[in-house]
Amino acid sequence: MGFSEKEMKEILSQDIQVSDTVNKRIQDTYKMLRAEQKRSQRPPRRRRFSYAAAAIAVAACLTVPGAVYAATNLDFFDAMFGNSTKKSTPVIETEVDTGKTNEDGTPKMTDVTIPSREFVSVDPQQAQDLTGGGCISEPIVKKLGDHTLTVENMVYDKNGAVITFTLERSGGVTMLIGDADTNVRKGAYFAEDRNYGFSFGTTGDIFGGSNIYVDTEKSTADKMCCTAYLLWSNQLPDGVFPMLSIAKYPGSLKEVSVKKDEWTEEEWSQKMEEFYAKTEVEEIVLTDQPAIPVQKLEGYITYSPISLGVDLSKGLGLSEADAYDPVNLTHLEIRFQDGSSYVISDAENHIENSGYVLGGVGDPQTWYMTAFNRIVDINEIQEIVVNDEAFPVK
Repeated sequence: MGFSEKEMKEILSQDIQVSDTVNKRIQDTYKMLRAEQKRSQRPPRRRRFSYAAAAIAVAACLTVPGAVYAATNLDFFDAMFGNSTKKSTPVIETEVDTGKTNEDGTPKMTDVTIPSREFVSVDPQQAQDLTGGGCISEPIVKKLGDHTLTVENMVYDKNGAVITFTLERSGGVTMLIGDADTNVRKGAYFAEDRNYGFSFGTTGDIFGGSNIYVDTEKSTADKMCCTAYLLWSNQLPDGVFPMLSIAKYPGSLKEVSVKKDEWTEEEWSQKMEEFYAKTEVEEIVLTDQPAIPVQKLEGYITYSPISLGVDLSKGLGLSEADAYDPVNLTHLEIRFQDGSSYVISDAENHIENSGYVLGGVGDPQTWYMTAFNRIVDINEIQEIVVNDEAFPVK
């Protein structure tokens, strides 16, 4: 689950204590994000655009319904939404190091509860029927230094996307850190000591937040098999499409990071500005195939076979300040006509059956978005339950 800066500050103000080092790392991260945001608002040096992948995808979709690659490789739906290699996990009660020390010098620990997560099987043909199939006609392969990134396939709607990709390197992947532990926590993350980076976003001003799940059964010593669950910061308008951005940094991020203690906040921001100004960026439009249609319910719920969004200010009558905080959504469920249900999240029972969630987004920032970790047949939905409110689907 992603946290806004406001949410992180609220967490830091609670009883759980965070060390000065961890707190500074959090603040440094926000400075880097702000610097990156400023950098993206002006043309970077030697930016290169590639529309070849999009053109190929469109041509394939026009000549063969569903695209040849997608039609003959339906197993990518299992990687996105199935359970052949993704294992469900129970509620985990554990302890984490707060970064503080007790009077006797031992680490100060705090109890945490990691929610359960269930993966279910997927019918590839039904998934294709509901989504229109993957919208990438053939794998997109890019060299990132000594790593090779392969974007295998993608489905997307106006709320978000699900993308399968692999990252390879002889001798082991070092750019991305992920394993069974990150899968049940916050997802895989990029190493600091790297000269390249990549992210999934859009061709417009709308960015994508993501959670990266590493398939530990399919992955090998030299190859990581991943699924990225993405949510957009605002609903995609027509004409805006998913995009892959590849960054080649002027040096290792770690080389800049290790010097941050030597600089003031203003100096740090300036150094990051200079760092990103020298960064080379290549942007690849992944497709310009239309998004999966999103249904609207009561004007404040949007849903599709892969995602759901709720405007908490209108749907639950919360103030904009309260709606901004995703903690105020305590239960989210889809009930079907046959009596079964998909409990997406339940705070009281520690359930989190989603690929990724993002709060405080949209315009105004009162929307709560969730990317499903399974395919949902929207034709069979009876009602959507948000906290204690049930909204019938007519």
